[in-house]
Amino acid sequence: MKVSTQTYTTPNFQGYSRQIQKQIDRVLIEPDNKNLRIQLAKSIKNGIHTILTPEKFIGEGSHNKVYKITRKYAARIPRKTEIDASLLPEQVSLGKKIFSGLCNYFGEAIVELDKFQILTNIGQHRPAGVPEHLSKIFSKNKINKYYLNKYLPKFAHIPQSAYDILAKDINKLNEIILGPRHFCQFDSINPNNIVAHRGNLYLVDEIDTLCDRSYSNTTAKLLEVFINRATKDMDAPDAGIKLPLVRKIFRKVILASSRANLLHANSRWDFMNWEKALKKCHIDNNASDVIAKLEEIDSKFPHPDLKDKKLKAYLDNLFIANPLFR
Repeated sequence: MKVSTQTYTTPNFQGYSRQIQKQIDRVLIEPDNKNLRIQLAKSIKNGIHTILTPEKFIGEGSHNKVYKITRKYAARIPRKTEIDASLLPEQVSLGKKIFSGLCNYFGEAIVELDKFQILTNIGQHRPAGVPEHLSKIFSKNKINKYYLNKYLPKFAHIPQSAYDILAKDINKLNEIILGPRHFCQFDSINPNNIVAHRGNLYLVDEIDTLCDRSYSNTTAKLLEVFINRATKDMDAPDAGIKLPLVRKIFRKVILASSRANLLHANSRWDFMNWEKALKKCHIDNNASDVIAKLEEIDSKFPHPDLKDKKLKAYLDNLFIANPLFR
C-alpha cells in the first residue's frame, strides 16, 4: 500500500502511537475543541507511515483492513484505497455514535480523518470461520483443517452467555432506523465479522444500510456465520467426527436467538441458510417445520424460564431423532 509522507515525515517513529493515543483521549473529552482536532489530524498525518505497516496489521474483512495504533486504539482503512497523508483533511471529525447502545459492537469509528478511521482496539481475537488473510493463501484442504481444528473447538466452548449478549445486540440493531425506509444489517456472508475475545463475542464490521426491510438480522444470519461458512467465499466443510461441536454451536445460537426474541427467518435467503445449517448438523427435519416449532414455543411460553425449558427439551428430542453418526 502506498502511503505518501513527503510533507509530514519526522524521525520520531516510537512516539507517534503514544502521542496519537493521548490526543484521541483529549479529543473525546473535549469534542468541540477545534485546536485539539487539528493537532490530532497533524499527528495522524505525521505518523501514518508507522501505523500502516505489516508489523501493525491486525486483520481484514471484505472491504477494510485494520492496523494497531496502540493497545487502546486501532486504525481502519479501505482495502483497495491508497491513503495519501498530504490529501487528508486538516482536522478530524468525531464518530456519529449511532450504535452506542450496543454492548459488544466494535465496528463504529470513534474518530475519522476522511477514510482513515480510528476504532477501539478489541485486542487479540479469533474471528469466526477462517481468518481472511489466511484463507487467501491456504489451500482448500488447509482451510478445512483450520475450520475443524481451530474454529469449531474454540467457538463451541464459548459460554452461552456470550451468545446471549450477541443475540441481544443483533436484536437492538434491528430497532435502529437510519432514515425513512433505511434499516441496519450486519454482513453475515463474511464470518470474520464476528470475533471471539476473552470468552465474549463481538461484532466488528461496519453496518450495512438496508432499504425497505426492517428486522433483517435474524437467527438465520447467525447460523450463516457460525455454522454455514468457513470464509466469505467457501461453505463450511462436513464436520465428520467434530459434528458434536457443530451441534453444540447450533444449540447455543438457537437458545440465544430465542432469548433475544429474534425472528428466526425473514426472507428466502434465511430459509436457505436454515436448510443448510440443519444439513451441517446432520438433522433431516425440514427447516419450515423446525422454524414453526420454535415460533410456537416462543409464542406459547412467554415466561423466559419455561420457554428455555421447552426449547431445551425440543432441541434434545431433535438431536435424539437424528443420531450423530448413522
